[in-house]
Amino acid sequence: MFGNAFLEAIYFKKPILVNTYSIYSIDIKPKGFKVIEIDGYVTGSAVSKARTILGDRKIYKEMVEHNFRTAKEYYSYAILERKLSTLISNRMGCRSCIS
Repeated sequence: MFGNAFLEAIYFKKPILVNTYSIYSIDIKPKGFKVIEIDGYVTGSAVSKARTILGDRKIYKEMVEHNFRTAKEYYSYAILERKLSTLISNRMGCRSCIS
């Protein structure tokens, strides 16, 4: 895979518990992923949420499918290709250089 545990968990359709960190807070959280968040330590609320998700197949499936769709929207190979093409063509000053 790509060495990013967050995206790997999404790819394999697993629920995610995130210990919030700067990149997550700035770049990932605003995209709308459904995760259990902790801030440095596990709380009773986080444990309760995890139990609910793991104990209810419907909630579990809704969470992981939502995250999969969201990741596909922001992190798919098609998105990467489009962004790289734009970046390269802008750098080269040529809109038709890359088809």
